[in-house]
Amino acid sequence: MTAFIRFEVIRTLRNVRYLAFLVVVPVLLYLMWGRTGGPGAMVAMAVYAACGGALLGGGSTIAEDRATGWLRQLRITPLADRAWLGGKIVQGTLMAIPGALVVCVVAASTGHVSLSVGQWAGLGVLILVGCLPFALIGVFGGMLFKGKTATVALMLLFIALMLVGGVITGGQQIVSWGNVVPSYDLMAAGIQIVHGTPIGGGYVVNLGGWALLGGAAVLLRWRRA
Repeated sequence: MTAFIRFEVIRTLRNVRYLAFLVVVPVLLYLMWGRTGGPGAMVAMAVYAACGGALLGGGSTIAEDRATGWLRQLRITPLADRAWLGGKIVQGTLMAIPGALVVCVVAASTGHVSLSVGQWAGLGVLILVGCLPFALIGVFGGMLFKGKTATVALMLLFIALMLVGGVITGGQQIVSWGNVVPSYDLMAAGIQIVHGTPIGGGYVVNLGGWALLGGAAVLLRWRRA
């Protein structure tokens, strides 16, 4: 399964659209308005990049593979169905790293963001673990739709989560129920880390709830496939 995950990660990183939308765009947004926003703006753009990578990294490739018949080819290989499913979830989660890492590097070098080693480590762990719900939702979307339909659906969902959760505005403007969506919880928890305050338990519970919901949806869809 490790070789499969490595193959899928490299394959996604070679996708120019992925690199442009989920690495270049958040970096440009940060450079345009985030450098004066302090560590909170960095967290918002890192969450933007990470959530998009997790949501689209695995889901869009599943939909493409279903449309091209690649999944049927995989079924005649020694790769078990469970290993494939687990590999796609891990792939989606790992795709949260590249964009978030680049945003943090840019923020540290141009935005004068200075955190302790513990804060950087805590933020990294939070983003990686906190993106599991997005990876699961992405896998579900890829299993539900085929081809470009899945990519469009996941893109629209991603934009909605960024707007409703206030990620685009760095948490300055959110709708009245925006604290329910996982994008808000991930951003708010990250901001608490960079400000040196304990993470609110409500954020962790909400992210866990979304992960359980996403996992249940994936399992139901997988069993019906």
